[in-house]
Amino acid sequence: MKRIKFYVCPTCGNIIYSMNPIDIACCGRKLEPLEPNNPNDSHLLNITESDGEDYITFDHPMTKEHFISFVAQVMYERVILVKLYPEQSGALRIPRKRGSKLYYYCTQEGLFMI
Repeated sequence: MKRIKFYVCPTCGNIIYSMNPIDIACCGRKLEPLEPNNPNDSHLLNITESDGEDYITFDHPMTKEHFISFVAQVMYERVILVKLYPEQSGALRIPRKRGSKLYYYCTQEGLFMI
């Protein structure tokens, strides 16, 4: 899982991930793997523990033009991907797993990892 790569189709928003190098196309376009960035001030997540889960909130626009599309928790043996949609609240819950990494994708700024 250390080699995980995420791909997002710019046309339809399809989300694909792979643990090994692949050539993949969607909507007639070849997709390139997204490189994760370090979060900037406008893309910070607030994570609090509650009942064995991580409660994640963020203060980010959730408009049709600019929103967080997904949050993925990557552990050594599995991936939990939560799809988000425009105009929904900026909050979600996922199981708390130590040693996992969180990836999240902004439709305008790209992929982030913490």
